[in-house]
Amino acid sequence: MVGVDSFLDWAAVELRRLHALVRVVENGGTPEPAELVPRITPTEIRSTRFNTTRFFSGYRDSEVDDFLRIVEREFGNLHTFFSAVSAAALADAPGDDSRRAAAVRYRGGPGFFHPGATGAEAAAKTFTRTRFRAGYDTAQVDAFLGRVGQALDRLQAMAEPARDGRPVDAASATAASATAGLTPRDIVDARFDTTWLTGGYSEYEVDDFLDFLEHELTRVQTYLSRTPS
Repeated sequence: MVGVDSFLDWAAVELRRLHALVRVVENGGTPEPAELVPRITPTEIRSTRFNTTRFFSGYRDSEVDDFLRIVEREFGNLHTFFSAVSAAALADAPGDDSRRAAAVRYRGGPGFFHPGATGAEAAAKTFTRTRFRAGYDTAQVDAFLGRVGQALDRLQAMAEPARDGRPVDAASATAASATAGLTPRDIVDARFDTTWLTGGYSEYEVDDFLDFLEHELTRVQTYLSRTPS
């Protein structure tokens, strides 16, 4: 558990730094080139191994592996994103048509767009199950995450052209936000029945994930709202 926690703490620090840079770039800022180099690679995450436990408590292997695959995918997206940003910055130099061509498909909308979590990942998220302590009703949580996943898919579909060099249609983006069926406030206000002795989802794990989804939904909606008409 100590090894897993230490590794995730290290990855979390870098993710916070990179996500802060994503917001800077999506708002039209120009970070220093050295800041755009991620300090952790997807390969490092994929190849990380932890000591197994025998007589002491530890995390379930399958749950750690599933979560690390999500972390690896996020770092892969961020590497692609910042590589494109760096290439676009170099493409501004005169006479560098090859770099300009490599970067152009990532242009569009009011800046660059980082895809982040997918609707499928939100809907498929699993949590530690409780038995002898309070937990959230699993069916209610799963149903709500399905709604969040559908909303994310609709919004990200509207932002997708920004990754292919095509403009995001402002009217369609506004309509998508209005018909997404879910707002960040809905996630904040979500409540679930509490289970006792019948098995439920760990409350703190669900709450942490909902906080993440609330910020993610806000980020995508904000991106679309800045789309020029």
